[in-house]
Amino acid sequence: MTRALPVISHSEQHGNLMQRQPLTTTHPHGYVLARPDRALGLIRISKNASTESKVRLECEDWLPFHEFGGPVVAFLREPVARFLSSVPETILRMTDFASAQEWRMDRVVIPDDVHLELLDVAKAPIPTVLERFVELVEYAFFDAHHEPQHAFLADRHMALRIDPYLYLTETFETAIGQIENRFGIDVPPAAQRGNVGGRKAEAGRNGLVDVARRVSSTGVYREVTNPGFLGRRYGDGQPVLLRELNGYCNKFVRELKSQDLPADLRQRICDLYAFDLALWQDVTSRGGDVRASDVWPRND
Repeated sequence: MTRALPVISHSEQHGNLMQRQPLTTTHPHGYVLARPDRALGLIRISKNASTESKVRLECEDWLPFHEFGGPVVAFLREPVARFLSSVPETILRMTDFASAQEWRMDRVVIPDDVHLELLDVAKAPIPTVLERFVELVEYAFFDAHHEPQHAFLADRHMALRIDPYLYLTETFETAIGQIENRFGIDVPPAAQRGNVGGRKAEAGRNGLVDVARRVSSTGVYREVTNPGFLGRRYGDGQPVLLRELNGYCNKFVRELKSQDLPADLRQRICDLYAFDLALWQDVTSRGGDVRASDVWPRND
């Protein structure tokens, strides 16, 4: 059953009942990732096939919303699945200010108190880890990987900053066909993916690359001085190579997938992302390929 999207009234907007939460600083909000020919732009929403859509749609240039005049697309994902996928992503990348290493371009520097609260449950059972993670996200979004999907599109008053066509991550190949048909572009076929199921790299892309990176101590052979949560859970907390940290993350993903999500936590996640859930359900009921302004709640 499709939930009705809430109508945002003037009083709700200015009474902070339906204002968008402050944006995280771990994503270039307000930017489109555009093709070189400017035939299409992508709103890259974290954990929504963002890497695959970038590659397949050949989008590579970051441009501010106001500087891009071409058509734009964005992918939505069922919020509970997206949230669960975000947990190991944040756990792998997170660090505090003092431990951040400049070479880790994908690092997520989070508040020290949040970092410490997650470290405190590093050796706890998965349900306890999830409980703590949900509790911290309820307090404040601290990483774009679990930031609400509407935050990538809306201003602080929940009005659209940009009006993309919306597609579904769950039916990605269908969405690619819809995009080709609507915008008249040719999308290359899917290449072999290196991170199927969220798996992180533990070696170079091929044997030759792996040897080169091993010899030069680059790529997955660089040392992570503070392995954080994963280092405490699966190691002794001492520095490890990135490939080892990625291996820890893959192990954590397997642990996470082996556990059933408690009903109360599922409901809390649904409540946290109620707007996203209603939007995703509406777009799903229409089969995707729908303009955001056609399904976005009006401002009365």
